Amino acid sequence: MKSSTRPPVTTRFAIMMGLLLSSCLSAEETKEARGFQDPVVAEDGRLFDSSGREILLRGFNARVRGLFDVTFDDGRVALQEIPLFTADDCGTMANDLGQNFLRLPVNWSGIEPIRGAYDDEYLTQILEVIRGCWRHGVYTLVDIHQDAFSKNIGEDGAPLWAILPTPVELLEGPLTEDELVKRRVSPTVVSAFKSLFNNVDGLLDSYAAMAAKLGQVLADEPGVMGLELMNEPVFVDDLAAFHERVGRAVRKVAPNLTLVFEPNALRNFLDSWPVSTPFPFEDAVYAPHLYTDVFTNGWAGRDVEKLHESVGAAKEEAEEHGTPLLIGEYGNSPKTETGLLWLSEALNKMDDVKASGAVWLYEEWSQGGWGLYGRAESERGPLRVDFARIIARPFPQAIDGRLVSSVFDEERLTLMVEIATAGTGEHLLSAPSLLYPDGVSVHCDDELISTLTVSSGRVAFKCQGTRIMLRPLP
Repeated sequence: MKSSTRPPVTTRFAIMMGLLLSSCLSAEETKEARGFQDPVVAEDGRLFDSSGREILLRGFNARVRGLFDVTFDDGRVALQEIPLFTADDCGTMANDLGQNFLRLPVNWSGIEPIRGAYDDEYLTQILEVIRGCWRHGVYTLVDIHQDAFSKNIGEDGAPLWAILPTPVELLEGPLTEDELVKRRVSPTVVSAFKSLFNNVDGLLDSYAAMAAKLGQVLADEPGVMGLELMNEPVFVDDLAAFHERVGRAVRKVAPNLTLVFEPNALRNFLDSWPVSTPFPFEDAVYAPHLYTDVFTNGWAGRDVEKLHESVGAAKEEAEEHGTPLLIGEYGNSPKTETGLLWLSEALNKMDDVKASGAVWLYEEWSQGGWGLYGRAESERGPLRVDFARIIARPFPQAIDGRLVSSVFDEERLTLMVEIATAGTGEHLLSAPSLLYPDGVSVHCDDELISTLTVSSGRVAFKCQGTRIMLRPLP
């Protein structure tokens, strides 16, 4: 039985609109009466926008200079160089690639560098990124990120004061892939995680207060998709107590903010994870990561079935939680043919299960050098066109009805969408200029739609039929 500090989603919408809605009504029957106020709401295993349309979210993770906190002010060498990321990059994501989603990693060390003192400049920079992206119709999920617990003993995450026991050695950069692997499982990192999850010296209380502060800042932002409670939690048997404490703290100050959560990070290697305790709050999204065979051999065996099974298992896990599925990170090297095939097959299966997702990574100048761009010394290099074309596949961004299926024919660049119980509002499909430089045509039940609104890498139109086809203009 799920608990919550706020009314159920349908009741909350009714209060907002001054209406008394029956909880037995379907989403389609009530969507016009609900009067959605939140930017994104998770309900009935699906995501909805503020107009009550069912939505999918596709896009990128982006490490942003100044937010992905890997530098030191005590003379130690920075762990890595982080590229700039601006509103123009969100414009590229939307217009060129047809994407509508950014997963934005932020760090506890940036939010609360001194215990009990929050950094207003850091929080303002988070808002600047969100608002810059929203100008292009790109939603942002703010992710409280960590890799190997902290920049002081790993890569990023907690401030120095939150590492218990106090580390005997503070580490520095440059941080290589091999070194990061060692840091992830070091005794210092393992002990720090255990201290946090066991609330040693009130650390978990402090983490929950920090998350609540961030949630309060995000609560009224129209471009915010939600708040992710922790990236890749590990070294804990059951996350139920963590989710309950942190989720309740956030909901107390931001009752309408969608909560996003992950399973144990070991799922990255096991490709499934048992749901022992369903997530205890309404309006939540399950967001595991997908890296099938990537960290072992780069998917050298090209086992498509295993990759698809991992996505299918994630969908089943989301259903057990009673939430939509969002693949918070998925990726393989965009520099190899095998990596590109992996990405294409991952998206094929994500379409099949109607999963949202964010590829790792928009741009990277260190470690594996993944990303949409290569690097030329200390500046952005050329676009990786093959990678960009895979990510730029069109998808239904918003459907006024129930999305039944979405299938993309890569050879013909044709998207086929099946819907049920269509309303009278507008549908929104991505139409990336990279794939469709001359424009698109849209058919509704085999009839050409003459009135289209095309902007920001997407096309809007009305269709009360059940079959929609988008294809290039001849």
